[in-house]
Amino acid sequence: MYKVGVVGPIRSVERILEVAKEFSGDLTFVPLSYNTATETTEIIKTYDEKFDYFLFSGPIPYEIAKQSVKDTNKFFYIHLIEAGFYKALLQLIASTKNEINCLSIDILDKSNIVDVSLDQLTIPLKGMVVKEFDAHIHFYDLYEYHVQLYRENKIDGVLTCYPEVMKLLKRDNIPVEWISTTKLATKQVIELIEQRSQISYFKRTQIGVCMIDVDTKVYEEQSEQLSYDIQFATLKMNEELLTLSRDMNGSFIEVGDGKYMIFSSRGEILDNVNVLNQTITRLKKSWEREIIAGIGFGDSALKAELNARKAIYKTEVENKEIVVIDNLGEIIDVPMKDIHSLSTISDNVQLLNKLKDKNISIQAFERVRDIIHLKKWNQFTSNDLAFELNMSNRNAQRLLLSFKETDIVEQVGEEKIAKKGRPRLLYRMKKEFM
Repeated sequence: MYKVGVVGPIRSVERILEVAKEFSGDLTFVPLSYNTATETTEIIKTYDEKFDYFLFSGPIPYEIAKQSVKDTNKFFYIHLIEAGFYKALLQLIASTKNEINCLSIDILDKSNIVDVSLDQLTIPLKGMVVKEFDAHIHFYDLYEYHVQLYRENKIDGVLTCYPEVMKLLKRDNIPVEWISTTKLATKQVIELIEQRSQISYFKRTQIGVCMIDVDTKVYEEQSEQLSYDIQFATLKMNEELLTLSRDMNGSFIEVGDGKYMIFSSRGEILDNVNVLNQTITRLKKSWEREIIAGIGFGDSALKAELNARKAIYKTEVENKEIVVIDNLGEIIDVPMKDIHSLSTISDNVQLLNKLKDKNISIQAFERVRDIIHLKKWNQFTSNDLAFELNMSNRNAQRLLLSFKETDIVEQVGEEKIAKKGRPRLLYRMKKEFM
């Protein structure tokens, strides 16, 4: 089910929702009405991530909205067409007993609907004033503009794009009609959103393969490493990659020689590409190995895997850790959110001074912090830390003691053990350093 936010003045939104009732499917329309068009910016800021698409009642709120965000792919608006202009003109002529010879028309400066419509008319008009305006104009300025022309007897009636302007002019008994969108134009845009949602659905359900390549040459260069150390590091990596696979709702396969594959859907992988980025960064920092990932999509598992292998190859060409290739074989750009980096620590002068005083490296601090984030620990012991960081319990105790003396961690209690022996101390990292 896709959510569509309908943005516009109350009257327009009600008309759109009435037309939307004729459509049965996977679209849910939610009214997001405003009193003035300038409120559109705040509506988009508030609801941007809560809706799959936005349908604007016309070009005015659309022009305002697209200036507040970079990605407008989920924005749709109902176009003003000649039929809407003709309808307003016909209603104006029919609603007044006086002859309409001179008109004042306001129109968005990006629209040429007036010129196109009048070129096709043979109705004689002795005079016509067209007021082009910017989308951010306040409607009351347009109201005052039309009122002045009418009081100076320069016009006989008004055609306006704002229902608020029409309401004020009718209050003053000035002949006026609203240039509104038509039912047909509304239907066409809703059909377009429906088609887009279907395409989006089929895209999200495409097969996706995430291939992860871990550099194993480090074993050849460090031949003094024990087989235990190599196996332990591999097991810890597998644990993190299995957690990643669970986040992606995928199937995890270890291909061998530091290569892994996660089979899932396009939608699940793209939703968790930032988790992949964070996992790679954390593993590189913890185990000091080069890690790259290639993501491929396709209509079949074979095609998705081929594209994933192609993406792995392209990481070196593109100089990226993660490359994504779609079902057409083209590299696509996927935005990644910022993650913890050394620069964020370097900016924290208080923390740097604390670490420097006790000769604690930034890398050691980040390894501890990252494992706390990963395991979501509220409290932990030196044994927990020693196991996760592949160090002796004595070294973990020394590290935690230094952290405690610098006021980075605090002791919060003791862990009772069933066997005889001293209870283990429980620690917690302070929130300001997380």
